[in-house]
Amino acid sequence: MKLFFIAGEASGDQHASVVIEQIKKRNESTDIVCWGGDLMEAAGAKLLSHYKQRAIMGFIEVLKKIRTIKTLLNQAKKDIETESPEVLILVDNPGFNMPLAKFAKQKGIKVFWYIAPKVWAWNERRVKDLRKYVDKLFVIFPFEVDYFKNHNIHAHFVGNPTIKAVDEYTAPSKNIKPLSSKKTIALLPGSRKNEVQSLLPIFLKTVQSRENGEFEIFIAGAPGLDENFYSEILKDYQLTGNILFGQTFSILYTCKVTEGYALVASGTATLEAALFEVPQIVAYKVSPLTYWLGKSLIGIKFVSLVNILLGYGLIEEHLQKVNKVTLNNAIIRLISNKSKIADGYKELRGILNVEHESVVDLILEK
Repeated sequence: MKLFFIAGEASGDQHASVVIEQIKKRNESTDIVCWGGDLMEAAGAKLLSHYKQRAIMGFIEVLKKIRTIKTLLNQAKKDIETESPEVLILVDNPGFNMPLAKFAKQKGIKVFWYIAPKVWAWNERRVKDLRKYVDKLFVIFPFEVDYFKNHNIHAHFVGNPTIKAVDEYTAPSKNIKPLSSKKTIALLPGSRKNEVQSLLPIFLKTVQSRENGEFEIFIAGAPGLDENFYSEILKDYQLTGNILFGQTFSILYTCKVTEGYALVASGTATLEAALFEVPQIVAYKVSPLTYWLGKSLIGIKFVSLVNILLGYGLIEEHLQKVNKVTLNNAIIRLISNKSKIADGYKELRGILNVEHESVVDLILEK
């Protein structure tokens, strides 16, 4: 059996790598190629293209690189034709992956989608294409099964990869140690260049203006970016912080045991912080035009996965109007609401920790 995985960002690389590793353990001879990242390659897939080239977010940002994206899509189609897999497995990232689903289906290749596009939150028009071009849809939130059923799509709940990863990391046998004994502030400013450039300076200015060296600051570096990129931001704004790559879980664990808190860019990291029981404030900032256009397509009240899954605003979300003053005030409220947030996190675990199917079984079954 030959499989072709396509992931377009750091979180997709991480989640797909776990699936690839499990498939290889089940049958080492399974031929797997990918457009992904270092983790997928380390798990046993032949890497044809790295996601660093495709980590673009926002309407305006995409428009600026439309030629590059078209070139990459054409190359992906050529690679799919050349490799001729039995199954194409798309991982999240619908903007890039949806045209490839259509292309593969027209070529007679089975199309599976792991971590289904969040059409219930954003651009519901994609439901029709999912129904038309995707043979198996794998979802990671329990409520998505009923959502897609209402749209005449049979979706398989395969468990949430983030809760699995956090539980494995914190297993008693791992005997993990915190990075610091001082109270810790975790800064998770996103995985894309434009996200980090927008949020990291504001995050650092906020915490350094209020903590006076009492806390240790750890910045989660994105695998698709390099240390010089972060160092230049710190230098430009005359700020300081410990930049760590590949240690997001270590940072969040340290934050938990030292009773600190986190400032987080909206995305998977909000769920990670919640599962580590770290009080957090969520922020996001894009170009004004991207924000204006996005508002017309968003079909839900919240943007953080924590609030979306709970159905109410447990953690504060600050969109666009993100600055030192707004975040400082939010931190004051955060500190007084810690027990309420802890109760909400327990509720969230209960929502996610339910019986599920095996994604590996579903991929490999005849």
